[in-house]
This record gives sequence, structure tokens and C-alpha cells, in this order.
Amino acid sequence: MVGASLAFTAMVGFVKVARAELDPLTVMAFRGAIAVPLAALLVREHGFRLRGHRVFAIRALMGFCAMFCFYTAAKGLTLADMTLLTRTQPILLALLAPLVLGKAERVGWSIWVLLAFGVAGTAILIAPDLAVGSVWGLWAIGATFFSAGAHLAVRALRESDHAVTIVFWFQIFVTVLAFSILALRGELSIPEASLWPWLLGAGVTATAGQIMMTGAYHSDRAAVVGAASYTGPVWGVLGDVIFFAALPSASELGGGALIVGAGLWLVLRGDRDQSERPTSPPRTET
Repeated sequence: MVGASLAFTAMVGFVKVARAELDPLTVMAFRGAIAVPLAALLVREHGFRLRGHRVFAIRALMGFCAMFCFYTAAKGLTLADMTLLTRTQPILLALLAPLVLGKAERVGWSIWVLLAFGVAGTAILIAPDLAVGSVWGLWAIGATFFSAGAHLAVRALRESDHAVTIVFWFQIFVTVLAFSILALRGELSIPEASLWPWLLGAGVTATAGQIMMTGAYHSDRAAVVGAASYTGPVWGVLGDVIFFAALPSASELGGGALIVGAGLWLVLRGDRDQSERPTSPPRTET
């Protein structure tokens, strides 16, 4: 999930550039056109057959709505604002997963402490530049709720389908639906050549992020995986330093330290009691 957060942070940068001239559905459609062949290359080893059709339908619809809301918000919000607004997702996952997926998804006090540190670190990191409150912020909040539902569905699919198979069919769904809506509205057009590098970057990073994220939810409980996504703001700060020579402020250093510390605790802690361990049987790869 740490790797997925890095990929999704990079994707947001590509999407923000493309959104300056394209509507969200066009970005989704052509980003998907790039992502589908990449996913097809990876899925051949594991098979194209999808077994959990009903749960996947929920994952696909929730994911499409989350993506549309997120890409819409990307036009009007800074990366800092979007980061803070979407940090409520891990808390939603921790609250809803035991109700939706069963008692095996319950987590102990350590994960709740980790979530608190993640929220605090994110707030400290980006608070100086915070300017939420617009209609774009409502789109970002909508993306958070839809995304939480999609991630719960991904977790539920762990027993029936391989991660790469789920990603492949999700990319198919998003691409076909986005192109269909654009065609019905008479708004389908080919983006200018100058925008294709950004769409290519969005397609590659989105595919990588989807595969790593889906694999993470196949491996551990939703609350634990969601907590690891708090590394996203740190990747954003590092990107500013590496690509734009923007040195971090004191708040960025302090917030980043809290987030990194919480992430290290998640990965390295050895005090997980029996109630925190996954209880579902191992899934046989096919």
C-alpha cells in the first residue's frame, strides 16, 4: 500500500495537468485506454476469468464514481487540500470493515492509535496551505466515501479472484463506460498531442497503483492496509523537493515525521495480539 500511495500521488500530478484542458470523463477514458493493455499483459499468467461477479459489480460502480469525483476535484483543489480531505478514508474503512466483512476485520488499539497519528501528521503537514470549503471540496469528500466502498469490495474479493484479474476488469469497465457516456453526449474527441504524455503517465501509474493496492487488500485487513495509505502526503512533499527544489517547511518536516513514524510502527510492530490476526483461510492461487 505504501507503493500504491506513491503511484497514486504521481497519478494525481499527471491528472492535474491533463485536467487543465480536459473534462474528467475524457481523462478517465483515455487513461483507461492506456491502462487496459498494460493490465492485459499482466493478467495472462493468472487467467481472465472473474468469479465474484456481484461483489465486483459493487467494486466497479463504486470505483468509477470515486474516480469521477476525484478527477473532478483535481481541477479546483490543491494537492494538499485533496490529501487532507481523502485522509478520512482509512477511518471509514476501520469503522465499516467489521460491519460489512465480519469480525475477522476488527483491529486492536494499535491501529486506532496509528490512524490518529496519521490524521495528526497529515493535518500538520498541509495545514498552512489549506483552503478547502469550495464545491471542489465536496467532490473530494464524495470520492472518499465511494473509494472506501470500493476498497471494502476489493477486500471481499480476495477469496475468489486474483488481484491482477480484478484490476484488468475494472480498467475495462471504467474505459468502456467513460467512452460510452462521452459518445452518448456527443463529446468524444481525441486529446491534443501535447496532452498524451500526461495521459500516458496517468495510465501507467494508475495501473501500478491499482495492482499494488488490490494486492495489499488481498493480504491484510482493510483497516491495516488503509492506514498504510497515510504515506501519500509524504510522497507529495518528496516530489516537490526532487522535481521542483522546494525545501520542506517545519510543518512539513514535523507532519512527515509523524506519518513516517506511524508507518514504520505499522510495518515493524511485533505486538499484534491474536485478535488482530487475519482468521480467514488462505486462498489458493489459480
